[in-house]
Amino acid sequence: MTAPVTRPQPIVQAEPEPAAEPEERAERLRPRDRRILQAIALLCVVPAFLVVQWVDETNGIQKHLKPKEKVTSVQPGQIGELIGAQWKVIGRQQAPPLVRDETNDVVDLRIGLAVRPRDAASAKSVGSYGIVYRLVDDEGREWSAMATGATNPRAGVAMRVIVKGTVPRAKADSLELVIQAPKTSRKPEAPLPSLRFEH
Repeated sequence: MTAPVTRPQPIVQAEPEPAAEPEERAERLRPRDRRILQAIALLCVVPAFLVVQWVDETNGIQKHLKPKEKVTSVQPGQIGELIGAQWKVIGRQQAPPLVRDETNDVVDLRIGLAVRPRDAASAKSVGSYGIVYRLVDDEGREWSAMATGATNPRAGVAMRVIVKGTVPRAKADSLELVIQAPKTSRKPEAPLPSLRFEH
């Protein structure tokens, strides 16, 4: 028996790949062109970042500083309940503004309220600075107002409060009073209670 004969295999050398021709190479940007593209990208990214940040801050402000309101309408002559006190409109009158305004035809609208706190806690709330008074029209426009007379409120004792705001003369007869409870009086995530006295 003869042993099989092993023959050596020929060595095949891999052919080197042909070098890329100069025109086939990927073109690189010149430094000046690269800087121009980077500047354009930066000009696009910065405004986009600012807009996203502004939207985020606006949502945060609306969520935390402008809570939802729960408005209760009060018919003329009726009593409304807010922060443990009873509120009723008892008078309404117009007067010339203290400061003369030559460019706008305005008047001081004064609305008289009778307020009776039920207990000591509501008396403290009625006398606090957190109550917001506004005069509003049917189209959603509003004018700020201030109250006077809410000094030393006592539980069970009715007192008179005068709410005054400077408004356009043409609107004065149709404006309604909105009283918003102090923000500290609401429970977390609960809407802020308000009264709207219809006119």
